[in-house]
Parts: sequence; C-alpha cells; structure tokens
Amino acid sequence: MSRKLSWGAAVALVAVTASITVSLTYVYAMKSFNSKVADINERQAMYTKLSEIDQKTRQVYIGSVNEKELNDGICAGYVAGLGNAQAKYLSAEKYKAYLNSSSEKSVGVGIKTVQDKDGNMEVIEVTPGSPAEKSGIKKGDTVVSVDDKEVIRLTYGDALNKLDGVVGSKVKLGILRPQESEGQKAETKTELLSITVTRAEYAEQTLISSMINGNVAYLKISAFTDSNAEQFNNMLAARIKEGASGIVIDLRSNSGGSIRGMAEMLDTLLPAGNTVSYKDKAGKVTVQYTSGPNTVNLPISVIVNRNTFGAAEIFAADIKDYKKGLLVGEKTAGLGTKDEVKPLSDGSAVILPVANYLTLNGEVFNGKGIAVDIQKELTSDQEALLVRNQLRAEQDPQLQAAVSALIRQGVSVEKAPGTESSPASSKAKAG
Repeated sequence: MSRKLSWGAAVALVAVTASITVSLTYVYAMKSFNSKVADINERQAMYTKLSEIDQKTRQVYIGSVNEKELNDGICAGYVAGLGNAQAKYLSAEKYKAYLNSSSEKSVGVGIKTVQDKDGNMEVIEVTPGSPAEKSGIKKGDTVVSVDDKEVIRLTYGDALNKLDGVVGSKVKLGILRPQESEGQKAETKTELLSITVTRAEYAEQTLISSMINGNVAYLKISAFTDSNAEQFNNMLAARIKEGASGIVIDLRSNSGGSIRGMAEMLDTLLPAGNTVSYKDKAGKVTVQYTSGPNTVNLPISVIVNRNTFGAAEIFAADIKDYKKGLLVGEKTAGLGTKDEVKPLSDGSAVILPVANYLTLNGEVFNGKGIAVDIQKELTSDQEALLVRNQLRAEQDPQLQAAVSALIRQGVSVEKAPGTESSPASSKAKAG
C-alpha cells in the first residue's frame, strides 16, 4: 500500500512540477509578448504622430518643403531624441566626408579658440602648417564673424562648427587684431580684417614635452591618435636619457581620441595585463587591448580635470588601478562609451554608443568619472592662463602637486615645489 502511495506521490509531484513549469513559462512568455506589443504600439504611435505632422504641414505650410533636408532633419531629430550626446546622425554628405577624412588629420581651419567676455572667439593657438596659419591668422586674434554672421548671434558653439567643413571649401572670417601704437604712451588699438580661409587637412600637435623641476619628465597629451604613441615613446626615452627620475603626464582637457593609440602608450608604462575592456548591451565583457611584460620603471603622476574625456579617462584609471602612479587634479568628465558607426541604406549613417568601457576592476565610469588620489583645483584666473598656454610650470598648482606626488612615491626631485626654479625649467616647451 505504501509503495503504491509512494508512486502516486511521485506522479503527483511530477504533475505539479510540470504545471509550475508551464505556468512560469506562460508568465514569462506573456511578459515578453506584452513588452513587445508595448514596443510595437509605441512605435506605431510615433509613426502616426509623424505622419500627422507631415500631413498638416503639407496642407497649410506656406513655405516649400525640401524633401532631402526634411528627411535628414527627421533622422537627426530621432537621434537627438535619444538624449545621448555621443549619438549622432550623419547625412550622406557628412558621412562621405567622415570616411574620406584621415584619422591622423583634421579637416577645417586649424585654430583653437576660447570664448572671450564678449562672446567672440579668441584665438589661443594656430596649428603649424594649417590653413589658418597659411592665411595669416595669428594667436591673439579674435574671430567676430563667420561668413558675415556675427559670432555672438550664431552662438559660440555654432560658430565653432562652421569652422569645419569639406576639403577645398572656403570660410570667411571677420578678425579683430590688436595693434600697439608707437610712442611714449602705447595704446592698444584694433583693426578689423576679413580673411578667407580654404579648409584643408592639417595635422594637430597633440604632444609636447619638457623637463620641469630639474629632473622630472613632463609630457602633455591633448588628444590620442593612432600614431602618436611612437612620438610619445621617443619623447619619453629622450627625457629619461636626460636623467628624468619621475614622469608627470598631463591629460587636462584631453579630448580623448584613439583608443588604440592610448593603449599603445599604456603598453610602454604598464606591466603585462588587460588595459581596455568594455561591456555591451547583453552584458558581454570584451578585452580590447592588453599590455606586454616590459614597463618603464619610473614613478608616474597623471594630472586630470573635469574636461578629461574618454580614452584619457581609461589611461588615468589604468595608471591608478595598476598602482603605477597617482592621479592629481579633479574628477574626470565621465565619458566612457564605445561608439560605432552604423551605415544606412541611402549613404547616411548613425553613430551610436554600443558598449560601456570598464575600469580594471570592472566598473562602468561613464556618467561617473574617475576620482583622483589628490584633489587640487585651479582658480578661474589660473584656468584662463592654462587654456592659453600661459600658466608657467612653477605657478601651476596642479602641476606642482603632481611633482609633490612623485616625491611621495620616493622620487628625489632636484627642485621641490615651492623652491625657486631656473628659467629653463619654468615653462613647458615642445620637444
């Protein structure tokens, strides 16, 4: 009797288990179905609304409709609606220019500017060999108009965008140039110039190096490219040969750039291990770059600020996580997405973030930034001098804090922060 009950109980248990499994499967399937239906309904509502706007516009709009510009505008609006600054729509023309542009060169005018107190564009750097230099634009000039449109009416951001364009195209710049009159009492006057620049490719200077505080190698990287790792290694080797006992790497306002170029620099500085990893939408982690066993055996300080982006954040995080050096300055920007270009059937394309880059510890830093070991900020006056490359090394609190961080790591610095520096070491210069 008990045996029959035992078999019966077993059968009942199997039946109950099967029933629960079916129920759970049904619940999961229904949730998945409902989710898909919701997505379909939301998309249908979007298409319906867009169709309604299109219908009403064509019925009453007194202007003409340029179908191509309309389609590009709709696509650009969709991508903008994602609310992600990294997501971009490229029209067929812009995508073609994107494909034709060299990863080692930029296309445009070739100046760096800051917004002055009047809202115009103060030229703080003219790239050597650039169209701007060839056209006679100088550091200290102020761009007040672009193609006869005042910068203050365009807005600074729009004016910046208008400097870039297709190779061979022209842009007309209204330039205010200071002129110092001669005589016992010099007065600063300005003259208004009109300079037309033909846009072209130009190579940006992204690396400078010098010796500071006597025996500290200083390397400033403003952006990473696919090929500047070799230049970095040559500069670093030259400074070590000169007797550098520690390294300061300046990544302040580094715009990011090539992940590959950045990883190749890390390969010089770090021991064997992973350097660049990312996690995609499905949660899959991929190791993109690793470093070899050889490493520079010198302590490192890395200076970062709130304008340190992307690849530069990975660089700083790896130096910190490998305990190769200390981070000085301010928390970084927190822009750590892997972006990919997705071509569309009509020749246009979209750029979409498809994964989050990770720190060595597997943490997502996008939207969070990389925290520093030593917090040090600049005053507004010091920041203004820094962006104009006029802040001397001995007067740069973040740079000197980075040198102090080297001393903390055991480096014997010839001229410790706070002591008088010689003229030769007081200002970073190209090397």
